[in-house]
Amino acid sequence: MEKRKWITVFEAPEYRKIGGLVKRLVHPMTTGSKNLGVSICILNPGEEIIVHQHDFEEAYFIIEGEGVMTLEDEEIKLEEFLSVYIPANARHGQKNTGNRPLLILCSLAPPPDVW
Repeated sequence: MEKRKWITVFEAPEYRKIGGLVKRLVHPMTTGSKNLGVSICILNPGEEIIVHQHDFEEAYFIIEGEGVMTLEDEEIKLEEFLSVYIPANARHGQKNTGNRPLLILCSLAPPPDVW
């Protein structure tokens, strides 16, 4: 894939390793970014991203839909226009509990060696 400074969600590479559909918008393989990642996570009704953790911070912004997020020992109700900060090494995962797709804008800032 040619690296450029812009990409549409329709062209973005797909990632499905931990559940749902993740479209990598800003990523080393798409834009050549080194310390920044931005993705759209799409969970259809009933789909979930398994609880996982990583050693970098992340922030979510709920664009559309509803669901529930596990963040460490807390359960957070996800709804449109909510933002969630996820500290490094925090266990987290989310599930669509609604009847339409749950769209989440995910921003992360991993060190270059993580990519």
